[in-house]
Amino acid sequence: MIARPEPALIFYVDESIFSKALVAELTAAGIAFDRVGVTVSFGAPDHVWLSHCGKHSYLALTRDERIRYRSLEKQALIDHGVACFTFTQGRATAIQCASRIIALAPKMMAIAGSQPRPFLYTFGLSMGLAKVTLRVGRKSK
Repeated sequence: MIARPEPALIFYVDESIFSKALVAELTAAGIAFDRVGVTVSFGAPDHVWLSHCGKHSYLALTRDERIRYRSLEKQALIDHGVACFTFTQGRATAIQCASRIIALAPKMMAIAGSQPRPFLYTFGLSMGLAKVTLRVGRKSK
């Protein structure tokens, strides 16, 4: 019996993190990716690009300092079965952000290959990957 190769892991660069620097770094590193403006138009609502990521099993790259507190965004990740890595450091330059993603890409791919979806991890310039719980529900009064 011949073993089937594992499907390739492909990143999706969301509008919130998109930069020419990131595209250049991903390309130079030989990392497969899709991006906003190619298959999903700029300005598309979250449910559109998240659905696209879920459908194609992409690893979503986003930038949102407060994602861990946004229940609607977390619910959308759950609804579409998305693997998501979110940069949470607001004042970083595009070049700093791109360099950090390239440095963490092997760990991101290892996580994606070993954990069930959906999931959410955050990271920053000096912070490693930190898992965020995706449970969404009403808060008690």
